[in-house]
Amino acid sequence: MISSEAIKAKERFKRLGFLIRLISQNPTKLSSLKVSLQRANFDFIVGRLAKKAVGVNHSEVQLGDIKAWKVTAPNSDPEKILLYFHGGAYIVGNPQSYFPMMSHLAEATGFTIYVPNYRLAPEHVYPSQLIDGCNSYKSLIEDHGYSPNQIAFGGDSAGGNLALATLLKLKEDGETLPSAVICMSPWADPAATGDTYNLETCERDLVLGPTFKKVFLKYGLESYLTYYVDDADMDENNPLICPIKGDFTDCPPIMIHVGEDELLLSDSRTLKKVFERDGVLHEYKEWDELWHVFQMESLIPEAKESFKMFGSFLNKYVGVSV
Repeated sequence: MISSEAIKAKERFKRLGFLIRLISQNPTKLSSLKVSLQRANFDFIVGRLAKKAVGVNHSEVQLGDIKAWKVTAPNSDPEKILLYFHGGAYIVGNPQSYFPMMSHLAEATGFTIYVPNYRLAPEHVYPSQLIDGCNSYKSLIEDHGYSPNQIAFGGDSAGGNLALATLLKLKEDGETLPSAVICMSPWADPAATGDTYNLETCERDLVLGPTFKKVFLKYGLESYLTYYVDDADMDENNPLICPIKGDFTDCPPIMIHVGEDELLLSDSRTLKKVFERDGVLHEYKEWDELWHVFQMESLIPEAKESFKMFGSFLNKYVGVSV
């Protein structure tokens, strides 16, 4: 049984899902006006209406050529770093809109969090985001003096995709990998091959369901999910686009939290099987009756518990002498 606070939050997210549906774009013809409306709506609801943790601050920094926010709570360890890639379907989101959630995550984990303002679609398509992810990590090491042992990756939804794809790209290039990865509802299967991409799940998914149902019925799902990749570059077997196709052998420990009532549930379930196949140390939790990235509602008991679990996981593996 979910908390009374979560039940109330569900009602708020129903309204959010309806609003997202109203301004969702035709995936076969991207509208700059609707993209702008989506971004403004997201920034207002997620960034301005959400409550921030008390005493948490931010400063604007550079990660190479990429602007970023550095988020610190009073208990943040300056030697433990979380490089967090925000969600937003690769269309919306930025460090400012994610500051409320990051303030609670910083407080709960005791980490210093860097949130890069990576490039978004449709103005910038794959591999722009991946390049920014890799360069952000390298800048933490080369420009800010951190070691991989001090750094973890994090991300939600599309940001979870970017965290995992960046990890795989660094591995492919022979780079030293970060010490851990945490993901909230990672979008690991943009080709939509999982068994929870269906109309039945749309009815339960408060945030993504209304839009996906509209797309399912009108356009066909594939045309929507791969809008941030040019047709010539789209390959559902490319792990840098679809991380469920990746080889995670020798990767650091990974923790995934996902809502049971969301379209992307199969993404996480498939990742879990991949981690088991590749011998990756991992921790995995499905949250009953909860929606996509429920942690955005940071004050509900379930989100607090999720953040606490992420903190225990990160502190177990990051900044620890081997």
